[in-house]
Amino acid sequence: MQRRFWRCIQIHQDNVTVICTVYNEEANIESLIESLLNQSLKPKEVIITDADSTDQTWEILEHLANKHLELKVYSVPGNRSKGRNFAINKAKTKYIAVTDAGAVADFFWLERITQPLLAGAAVSSGFYEPVFSNALEKAIAKMTIPSLKTVNPKTFLPSSRSVAFTKDAWESVGGYPEELSHNEDTPFDLSLKKQGYEFVFVPDALVYWKPRASFVDVYRQFQQYAYGDGEALIMLKDYLLIFARYLLLLVYPYGTVFGLILWLLRLLKDFRKCQSLYLIPLRFIIDFADMVGFIKGMKVAWTKWRKKQSS
Repeated sequence: MQRRFWRCIQIHQDNVTVICTVYNEEANIESLIESLLNQSLKPKEVIITDADSTDQTWEILEHLANKHLELKVYSVPGNRSKGRNFAINKAKTKYIAVTDAGAVADFFWLERITQPLLAGAAVSSGFYEPVFSNALEKAIAKMTIPSLKTVNPKTFLPSSRSVAFTKDAWESVGGYPEELSHNEDTPFDLSLKKQGYEFVFVPDALVYWKPRASFVDVYRQFQQYAYGDGEALIMLKDYLLIFARYLLLLVYPYGTVFGLILWLLRLLKDFRKCQSLYLIPLRFIIDFADMVGFIKGMKVAWTKWRKKQSS
């Protein structure tokens, strides 16, 4: 019986590749790779693609690859989708687990996130927990990272910070969308959903991740996310609601009243997540970043559509 159990584990690990793409991560790359190589379930291979880093990331990767045969590193300039698709194409296994730069995987992460795949699922959604060192970072984490209390397992779209899937599922949707420069995770998830794949939520398949540490970093992060959503023409209702909260205030008196109600509901929801005075500036920063980024992304989508129509 015990021999059969270990044989099952061996078959499973021989079918699992962990992939990640990085850029300018010299301060964090060693801790990430160490966490991936020292899992309770050892992957057959760990493939890291570097997007042409300008710091010492590539040199560190080469050094680590010389020490660990299961670690394979490649230089792949371009966006995260290109790096991930390249790594998955290189993978020799049936199952793919994906994490992201700046994260550290829990010791049991790979074992837990791949269990549903071994049982026949096509996609497994892991989760992530923030690590913070001061009050501002804690507030940013509470405001910007979902908690298990707020997540609906049936509708949750996993970040590629903690997700696993079969290589067949990835191939069936054409891989990650390389034409999108930001926020490629959501369109990839939606493509899998459209194909009918069920996502199995595994809340204890954790990676630990440090959130943005300043208001400026939060603005840049959310502008990039919104840019990607606008470029992909997704999440339209969510962005319309953000615009509505501001524009309705100008339509006196009924619009103003309705706008104030929307604001009250929004701030109440924020307060439940982040009981800190930082929530007020963070709400305005996130909203402004979302509106600016989404408009820029929509402009790019419109330009692409016009070129396509004229060709």
